[in-house]
Amino acid sequence: MPLFLVMPPWCDVTLYQMAARNVLRGGTHYRDIFDTNLPGFVWLMAGAKLLFGWSTGALRAVDLMVIAGATAALCRFVRRCGGTRYTVAWLVAAVALFYPFTSEFNHIQRDPWMLLPATLAAWLRFRRVQNGTNAALLEGFLWGAALWLKPHIVIPALAVWAVSAVLLARQEPRRNVLRDLAALVCGGAVAGAPGVVWLVATGAWPHFLDIFLNWNPAYLADNAPLAARIGGLFEMHRPWGLLHFAALPLALLALWEARVWSRTPGPPAGVFRPKLWYTPAESEGAAAARAILAALYLGWAAQAVGLQKSLDYVYVPVTLLAFAVVAAQRWCFGFLYLVWFVAVGALLNLADTYPNDIAPWVYKLDPADAKGKFEKHALADGEIMKLWGRALTEGDTPELRDRIGQYTGVHCGTNWEDLTSVASHLRAIEPPLRAGELNCWHDSTHPLYLMLDLDPATRYMHYGTAFDIKELGPLSPGQKTKREQIADAVRASRQRYVVSDLLRTNQDPRAPYRSESWRNGDPLPVWLPDHERQKFPWNQPVVFRSGRYVVHRIDPSVPLGEIRVPDWNSLDELLMPRPPKLGGISIFR
Repeated sequence: MPLFLVMPPWCDVTLYQMAARNVLRGGTHYRDIFDTNLPGFVWLMAGAKLLFGWSTGALRAVDLMVIAGATAALCRFVRRCGGTRYTVAWLVAAVALFYPFTSEFNHIQRDPWMLLPATLAAWLRFRRVQNGTNAALLEGFLWGAALWLKPHIVIPALAVWAVSAVLLARQEPRRNVLRDLAALVCGGAVAGAPGVVWLVATGAWPHFLDIFLNWNPAYLADNAPLAARIGGLFEMHRPWGLLHFAALPLALLALWEARVWSRTPGPPAGVFRPKLWYTPAESEGAAAARAILAALYLGWAAQAVGLQKSLDYVYVPVTLLAFAVVAAQRWCFGFLYLVWFVAVGALLNLADTYPNDIAPWVYKLDPADAKGKFEKHALADGEIMKLWGRALTEGDTPELRDRIGQYTGVHCGTNWEDLTSVASHLRAIEPPLRAGELNCWHDSTHPLYLMLDLDPATRYMHYGTAFDIKELGPLSPGQKTKREQIADAVRASRQRYVVSDLLRTNQDPRAPYRSESWRNGDPLPVWLPDHERQKFPWNQPVVFRSGRYVVHRIDPSVPLGEIRVPDWNSLDELLMPRPPKLGGISIFR
């Protein structure tokens, strides 16, 4: 718990905090802050700010409460599926071993938070099937609330309803099933209407439509191959992702057992033996609970793999659902994972203690090219455990954030000690910086806006993401590309200073800190070629540097030149000059 509360926030969290601050100060969402998502998470961030202020620790505590609430709902499901108190206890232990120790990329994100209303809605659906309890309006409201976080929730919602419709049709007339569906839709409309009113009343509606109609189709189309996304389901949160190999067939068997293909009432269908790994449902109610939980899991997996980008946090809720599906079979898998972490931790700690005797043997068991790697759990890492006391007494200091953060050495993860030095320099500038005069060019520099209480120079924060959104078809005469629109906004801004991140130009996280990367009299690293130095922001005077971060002062006499952020996937091409233009059209991305 102490380590989790002092972990650094991810750049996505900073974006939503900025959007929430803008809304609370009377700004217009989408116009003032570019956001490719529905505004539900911004509303939640605004509510958290009103209740707890901007404390990252408080926001992380809220995150834990949301995950705890979703876990409690899943535990209730597991009990109704036939799980014992022991399996529920080990399910809770598994969540405690998993979620708090994932990287900061996964925390305070929309997908895990969406699991809470979705699980509650699925539970109400089960009660409707089992007891006839009619709470369809409330259930629809919960699905609608989840949709404001991400529209992808429609897929698991449809899966849950489809299974429940078959189960309901066994005991009620078809008109009741349709009436139930209508009530669900009405509940969703009740959740949706206030949001639409808010978009219109605040003036955000036209900007919302512009992003969702003109920007998002291309943004969503740029995705990893389906095979890579399927692989991510099993590999993203190793070794926990391996549980999907068990959860997927168990979920399909649960649907078979509930006879979801038949409207004829009857006992649960038999499943093949052995019972050692699949415990038959003891009643129709248990079979129905398993079927609805399985539908929620399979529907969630389908949208995560089929529709979403292969990002770490996308796989968190579907992994938690896999926990529940497996626990419903009375598997105490949390115990097995605990034994694994203890064994691997002991082995790797021995290798650290005896590098000449034990380490070579460990390397043979775990070669560098192995698909799955031995990794210490944080609870088995003595260096991390020593930080617990400091986390309790010091809080989230920049130094502790850098020690505990898992993604601080990538271009979208912040180095907090370096950035704090940059903030100190910017505070001393005369005349002081005002709203719109600071442009944080790369993702990891965004916290400066909150540190200095400044509005950004343009509405674009994740410049790399925005520049990567391309056109899907030919443009109308006179219409500018999205990249040109972004560049025009930068040129028209009131920026006085720009902060850049050298890790956005090099894939080696230690490069900015090596002495050989620098030469006397040159404020930029030796690896940055001349053709890149002529582009924005590197062509602007450098007035300060702290580690990987560079502060540029905008010189009105120096043209801004070409404005863009190189595609991360083609970063190696940064070191090569651009090919010439043919017929006025660049053949380089």
